[in-house]
Formats: sequence, C-alpha cells, structure tokens
Amino acid sequence: MMATPANGEGPLGKTEAEALAASLAEELTQHWRQGEHLHTEDLLALHPELWHHPEAVADLIYEEISLRQECGEAVPTEEVLGRFPQWRTQLAILLDCQRLLGPAAPPVFPAAGELLGDFLLLAELGRGGQGRVFLARQASLSDRLVVLKVAPRNAREHLSLARLQHTFIVPLYSVEDHVERGLRALCMPYFGGATLAQLVEALEDTPPVQRTGQDLLDALDRIQATAAVTAPVRGGARQSLAQASYVQAVCLIGACLAEALQYAHDRGLVHLDLKPSNVLLTADGQPMLLDFHVAREPIATEGPVPQWLGGTVGYMSPEQHAALRAVQLGRAIPAPVDGRSDVYSLGVVLYEALAGTLPPAGEGPRLLRRCNPEVSVGLADILAKCLADDPRQRYPSMAALGSDLRRHLANQPLGGVRNRSLTERWRKWRRRWPNASARGILLLAVLAGLCAAALGIFGHFRQCIDEARAALSIGQSQMSKGHYTEAVTSFRRGISLARSVPLQGDLLRELQTQEHLAENARIEAERILAVGELHRLADQVRFLCSGEFLPPEAARRLEACCRTFWANRGVIVGRLDAAAKAASQHLRDDLLDLAILWADLMVRLAPAAERDSARQEALTVLAQAEALCGPSPVLDQERRLHTGQGGGVARPPRTAWDHYALGRALLRVGDLRRAAAELERAVRLQPQALWPNFYQGMCAYRLGYYEDAVTAFSVCIGAAPEAAGCFHNRALAHAALGLIDRALDDYDQALRLDPTLGVAVLNRGMLHSDAKRYAEALADLQRALDLGVDPAVVHYDLALVNLARGNRSLALTHLGHVLQHRPGHEAARKLQKSLQPDG
Repeated sequence: MMATPANGEGPLGKTEAEALAASLAEELTQHWRQGEHLHTEDLLALHPELWHHPEAVADLIYEEISLRQECGEAVPTEEVLGRFPQWRTQLAILLDCQRLLGPAAPPVFPAAGELLGDFLLLAELGRGGQGRVFLARQASLSDRLVVLKVAPRNAREHLSLARLQHTFIVPLYSVEDHVERGLRALCMPYFGGATLAQLVEALEDTPPVQRTGQDLLDALDRIQATAAVTAPVRGGARQSLAQASYVQAVCLIGACLAEALQYAHDRGLVHLDLKPSNVLLTADGQPMLLDFHVAREPIATEGPVPQWLGGTVGYMSPEQHAALRAVQLGRAIPAPVDGRSDVYSLGVVLYEALAGTLPPAGEGPRLLRRCNPEVSVGLADILAKCLADDPRQRYPSMAALGSDLRRHLANQPLGGVRNRSLTERWRKWRRRWPNASARGILLLAVLAGLCAAALGIFGHFRQCIDEARAALSIGQSQMSKGHYTEAVTSFRRGISLARSVPLQGDLLRELQTQEHLAENARIEAERILAVGELHRLADQVRFLCSGEFLPPEAARRLEACCRTFWANRGVIVGRLDAAAKAASQHLRDDLLDLAILWADLMVRLAPAAERDSARQEALTVLAQAEALCGPSPVLDQERRLHTGQGGGVARPPRTAWDHYALGRALLRVGDLRRAAAELERAVRLQPQALWPNFYQGMCAYRLGYYEDAVTAFSVCIGAAPEAAGCFHNRALAHAALGLIDRALDDYDQALRLDPTLGVAVLNRGMLHSDAKRYAEALADLQRALDLGVDPAVVHYDLALVNLARGNRSLALTHLGHVLQHRPGHEAARKLQKSLQPDG
C-alpha cells in the first residue's frame, strides 16, 4: 500500500491533471507492450502532484487493469481497493463499470508449427512489444518461403510499407486480417541474413579497428547457419563487402540506407525508429531497411499534436525526443520533426557500428577517431554533421548525406563538410590516380620544393575547380530529386568557388544558369506546397464546421491553424502573377472559404463577454478576404449574419461556389428552403463536385428527404473516398431510413478512415443500443467520451443504454454526470426524478 505523498509539487489544474494522466496512460501502455510491467504507483512516484486529483488517477488505474487483463492476469477487486484505500468508494464504482464493459480480448498469437490462413509457420524469428515475426511457407504459391509479421489489428505499419517499393527497403507482399484472433499478418519476402545489431554483437570481441568487411560476412554466415532455412548467399554485394575494409563496409551500408530513406522522405514518410535492429544485411550481402511501424508524415509545430509518437531512446534526435515528451504531456510540439531527424538517427547507427559504442553528448568527431583510428577526418566530420543538436546544422536531406558517403568511398572531395585534412586529400588523390609512377612522384616532389608558392596556388585553384564541379554535380542531382533549396545552396557554393579561379567562365556561367533555374523551381515548389496546404486546411475546416459536435479542444486548435495561415496568406498570393491569379479559381474559393468559416468559428468560440469584439474581428477578416479576392455575394451575406442586419443579397450569385457558399450560410441559420434552392443550383453547375453535394446532402437530411441525402453523400464518397465525414453523414441518412446494417457499415468505414471521429462512434453506439447490442453500445459510448465528445451528450446516452439493460443505479450515476456538466439539461433532470425512489 502506498500512502499519499506529502511532498506534492504544487497545485495542478483539473484540465492539466487530466492531460497528464492521459499521456501517462499511453506511456504505461507502451511500457507493458515492451515487456516492462509498470504499475500506477510507479508513475505517481514521478508525478506526486496527481495524488490531489483522484479522477485522473482513476484513469491510470483503469488503464493498468485493462493491460493486466490483456496479458491474462486476474485482477482481484480487493487488491486494487487495498492499494488505494483513500478512494475505495470511487474505485469500487470504476471496477463495477469495468466488469460490465468487459476487457478487450487480447490478440491470440500463433506459435511455430501452426497454420495461419495460407501460411505454415516454420520458426519464430523474433518478437517485440507489438508482435512476432515468423518464417513461413505460403501453400498457395508453391510453398515459397516468406516472412510473416503478426501484430494486433490496430497496427498500421502496412499503410506505410504499401507506399514504398525500393531496392533497400523490405517490401510488403500482402496484408491479411484474422479477426477471430485479433491479428493482422504482413507477408514479406524472406532474404535470410541478420540485423546489424546481431552482426555487431557477434563481432564485439574484435575491436572495431581490427575488423574487416570479410569479418562482417563471416559473422553473417555463422548466424545464417543457425537459421531454420538457409537463403542464397551469392551476389555482387557480398563481393563488395569482402573486398572492403570494415570502415568502407559501414559507409556502404550507410549510403544504401540513406538512399532508401530519401525515397521514403520523398513520399512523405519519416522512419523515426532507425536503429541497428531495424537494419537487415541479407544473406547475399544487401543492406535493407526494416520496421516502419512508427513511421509517419513529418510533424509541424503549428499542426495538431499527434495522438501517439514512437522511437527508441539513444537513437532519437533531440527534436524527436522533445516531441515525444510533448505528446506525453499533451502540449504543443516545440520544434518540427522531419527527415533531418532520420539523418541524426542514421548518424548514431553508423557511429555505433564504427566506434562500438553510442556517441556521448558533445564529444564530436575526436572520440570516434580515438575509438577507431581507421576512421578518417572527413568521415568523422560527416558523422559530426549528422549528430548536430540543431537540425539546421545537419545534412539537409538523406540525399546529401548519401552523396557524401559515396564520395568518401570513391575518394572524392566531400560536398557537405570541409575537406580540412591535407593528408587525407593527398591520400584520396593518390587513390584516384593509382598508376602514377614513383619517378613522377619524385619529380613532382622536386618541383614542389622549387616552386612551392606556384604549386600552392595551382593546388588551391585545382581544388576550387574540383569542388565547384562537384557542387554542380550535386546540385543537378538535388534538382532531379526535387530538392530545390539544397540545390540552390550547392550552386551558390559552386559559383563562389568558380569566381575565385581565373579562366573558368564556362563553368561559372553553367553554375549561374543552374542556380537561376533552381531558384525559380524552389519558388514555384514553395507556392505549390503552400497552395496544397491551404486546400487541405480549407477542406478540414469545411468538414469540421459542418458537424453538430465539434469538440472544444479540436475547435480551438483549428481556429489557431486558420489564424496562423491567414496571417501568412501573402506567401501564396504574393507569388502568383496576374494571369495565375485569374486562372486559379480553386485558390480563390479556398481562401474565401477559409476566411468565412474561420470568422464564424472565432465568433462561436468567443465567451459571451467577448462576442462583440470577436464579431468585429470576423468583419475585419471578411474585409481582408474581399480586398484579396474581390467582391462576393457570399461575403455580403456573411457580413449581414455577423452584424444582425436583414435584407437580401446585394450581388447575385454567379459561380457554383457562390451558390454553394450561400446555401451553406443559409443552412447555418436554419433557412432550409432557400438553402436547398442555392445548393441545387450549385450541383447543377458542378454535378460531381464534393462540397455542393455534401451540403446538399446535409440540407436534404434536415428537411427529412433521406433518400436524396443518401444519393448526395454517395456522390461525395465517389469524389473523396478517403473522407470519413462523407461516410458518417451517409450513415445518418441510412439510419433515418431504417437501413441499420448499411448505416453500421458506413460508420465502420468512417472510423477506419478516421479513428478519432468521436461523433461517428457516438452515433454507432446508439444504433447498437437500438439493436439491443448493449456491450458494443457501451464500448462505443465510452470511446466517444475518451475522444472528447460533449460529456453531457455521452453520459445521457450511457444512462439510456444502462436503463435499457435494467441497471437503474448506473443510469442514475450517468445522469448525475450529465447534470454536473450541464445543469440545465431538462431531459436528464426529468429522467433522474422519475428513476429516484421518491420519483
């Protein structure tokens, strides 16, 4: 039993306590899935301020109980009550609810020798916190050998792997769900081999300075010999490793991984879990990248805080570590996390392989060269640049890092760091020109002694020319991959070098031409990116503002995003010439929708005492939108709504957007007939467009024309099949028509696309309740509560479900919660009165 500590860290607000408890619950889950069975008291010892918030601690206790039951443990009620006697009454209620809801069934993992669908599992290759990996035979395809990665059904690694087809990334063959076991199986090719972690461990008795590339292959073959099935060991990669020094072998592996990671970055994925155990050296010597289970798109500071973020301590970049901590605490991300985070992690992996130890903070390249004198000054500088604490000081991309690793292997001058060692430059030159005779070298030495000054100048010029040409080559490579900012930097460096050498006019002009092209491409790419970001934000605002339930926290985050983007709207518009502005109708529509919906959102979020000032700010934004995009009948209508003035629209609507936006505004104020007429005109002008059909469907639903609503939302699904909101709204219409199974299918699809769509979870729960599937209904309603849906609404529905189950006591408990959150809830008050003994 643990007593309440007396050394609390000061008062903590209720909201802060709930946010901290939520992040600690995620941390607890992560520890359990990694095999470390922490208890609630372990986390309270680190955060004693939570002892003053029993409701928050109850969430942690509930999470611990669920995790223990997932692992097959029995959790006696008296044990939990004995650990926290001061909250005995509250915990007794919590455990009662937990028993009613029942624990989530844990995934049932297979064992070697079993059949899993089409696969015979031959041997277990490994396991982690999230799943297990098997060697298997696929019966339907001539018993081919495959690797089967088995994880819980909520695993999403397949969504990342499906986008990647690269020589140095283990590909995904297929995905199959096994619902009865709660598992998802990912089928991948079997290449044999061993991870870099296994190889380094096998070589730990040999100091890094004494290792060779052949030692790596020998360790690989020893590990492969113990495998259940051997894989082919022929290939050019093995020959390259056999002929290489250990340092060269590590650089070659690093260059291949950098190429694979650049490919992933170009497709919007950052790996975020680079470590030796996620690098495979196949049986034929090919390096390959594994395990994309925590991969995700880059994380921006102004975007929404991710629900979950992974990584491995020791290999994470400083900004990834800070972002992980922010996610745990529910705070804003302090610094962007992008491809440069993977650059840092790859630097750690290569450093560890070369030095035999992880890099200590702040030591730089000197310690690496002390651990392994075979590491050159240039290679140490490459890794020091990777390991810079400030992302801006690292290589800007994996392509730049990979280029320098390959230039190092080819004995060429490096492009990303200074070639500061004259001795190393000389060795590289000798390796590039191995046939120079001893007599010629002696003659050069004599001439160097006689003409030291002249040769010094010539050597400087030669180096400048080489580096300028290298900068041209690197810049052109960066241009071909769309890395325009890096290309501009490379070309400008080359221009500076070429200007310092006489008689290099052709090289200088080529560099200047390429720099001009790269700068124009960079500006255009930034404009296209900004236009795309505007469109995504505008669509997000359109979807969220269309719903009846918008969680306050989500609304505030959305309002902040709109405010930030609107403040920087000149970045987009300022780079459009007059012709582009006139042609870009979609850009104008997005800007107008963003301004209109943001203005409405800021008024809705303002406290009553600040509502007038919020309306004035909204009118200012509308005026700015008119100055930017020109007069619009929709802007006229919005001004009337915010000022409370009546009257018709001064300017007649002309475009499909005018009709759609006017219909949306009329729908917002409840003028359904006029809204329907405007939306009908918009759909006639753009029959397949998403937003006219979307709002026409909403209007038809409110008018009770449910079949028309189904038709409209079906068109929306065709236009935007990845939009969860379209499926959710069609589910509402199907439910209104009594087509319950179709409605449930649509809710399921909406939640597969967006698991955080709380209102869909809420509505699905009530459909389950209508069908007397009370366990599913309670689970959905609890999840809706966790997702931030209005607690008064959810608790009222929970009361109805428990009442339908015959549990009056629990129904009364939930009604009490309703009135706690919304004292004026008349239906809850009447129901409570009727259920009480004297009622």
